[in-house]
Amino acid sequence: MRLAALAIALAALSGGLAACSSNSAPADPQDSGGADGGNVVGCDDPKEETYSANMQQAGASSVFTFVLMSSDPAPPANDNNTWVVQLLDASGQPVTNATFTAKATMPTMTHGTTPVTIMPNGDGTYTFTPLYFFMAGLWQVAITATSGSQKDTTSFYFCVSG
Repeated sequence: MRLAALAIALAALSGGLAACSSNSAPADPQDSGGADGGNVVGCDDPKEETYSANMQQAGASSVFTFVLMSSDPAPPANDNNTWVVQLLDASGQPVTNATFTAKATMPTMTHGTTPVTIMPNGDGTYTFTPLYFFMAGLWQVAITATSGSQKDTTSFYFCVSG
């Protein structure tokens, strides 16, 4: 009896670990697993972006434009990452007095990560560190910026390889 219970418990545990594996087989044979061609969890999401320096997107409220100036490493990779983000106002001018929140999560796995520290660089750019992507898969970095009475949000989505 004990041996059977142990076997069932081990099977359940290994199934749970496989659910978070970055090498799990895609549910659909047509799923390429993302831009890198690997079988990476959630990387078939249409929100996935291809990293390039200076990529930009309007905030959800069109108050600010968020420019991902750089990522170290580039493209974003498994482990600690540092981003430099520029915030532009509606007229395209850098915003030097903003405050931010940022959170990195795996939307398909509901994993979160450690808090992100955001340091102003004095020129309208801000350094975000650490963005800790601890496993391969689709990561969302949700950013909220506030300057005076203006507030806006955006999210960057990247497939991180392992």
